[in-house]
Amino acid sequence: MASEVVKIYAWDQNDEALEGVLVRVFDEDGTTFITQNTTELVGSDAVADFTLEGDDPPINYTIRMFKTGVAFDGGFGDQFKSPQLVEIWSPAASSPTGTNDFDVKGETFTIPVATDPRLCRASGFFKDATGRPLEGLDISLINNFKPAIVDGYGVLGSKVELRTDEEGYVEVDLYRGGEYRAMVQSIQAAEADPTGAIVFDRELVVPDQASVNLLDLLFPVIEEITWTLGALAVGDTFDLIPVVLGSDGRTLEGVAHEDVLYEISDTSVATVAVLEDKLVITALASGSTELTATRRDQTVVFIPDVGIVGSPLTITVT
Repeated sequence: MASEVVKIYAWDQNDEALEGVLVRVFDEDGTTFITQNTTELVGSDAVADFTLEGDDPPINYTIRMFKTGVAFDGGFGDQFKSPQLVEIWSPAASSPTGTNDFDVKGETFTIPVATDPRLCRASGFFKDATGRPLEGLDISLINNFKPAIVDGYGVLGSKVELRTDEEGYVEVDLYRGGEYRAMVQSIQAAEADPTGAIVFDRELVVPDQASVNLLDLLFPVIEEITWTLGALAVGDTFDLIPVVLGSDGRTLEGVAHEDVLYEISDTSVATVAVLEDKLVITALASGSTELTATRRDQTVVFIPDVGIVGSPLTITVT
């Protein structure tokens, strides 16, 4: 018996690396927890590493996989399902594959789309503070009557009531471009307080697309900026027009200066003036610097947080 390196590789139904999968290791009976790790990207693979005792004949362990929105139900064969039995050999070369490496395969959730071209299907999963699916979360969407008439039909009915299922999942079709007020209230809070304790109250604007993550509607942040800037000569000024995209699928007006903070790292090379509809870049001296865009609102925390795609922008002055 000796310690062996064990690697669990996770893939989705399209054979793409599946990061963020929690892999838990138990004894052969699946009753005694031993260790756990989460798959992380290593090159083009998503892998979780462990050190486990092996032998010849092998020692058996049970592994269980979990990731919200991913099914490990054996749809790709029993050798991929959760839970499953794995054999750890020592030395690893004694195993049938010559390694203690294993593949797991899960089917990722495909966001559903609305069949009506006037509608956008909003869907999403919710968890509680312990990481478990949040069942019974009540969400009320109040129609602001924008739009009020669609294809000759009046859009009436002041409220749509939603509740998450046992998986913490909910979905609803909303009018594209529609404006709604969302009130989110947990069933636990309602039981504790008959008046109904509201967790939060948000104004939503639905994007002009067939589907959207409901979480992005409830917690929109600046997601991406598209901008292009060529080389500048000393003394040049340049009107830079950024296209600012929110995570809720909307393109914001102008430079979205109320939501985005624009800064230049080396103001001896260039400066930026922020106007309503453009950024004015002034080249001051030869060199290179960066124009960064950051979110002004830091209250919405994402894990992992990739920041704003497209930022920073390199400025070169010749």
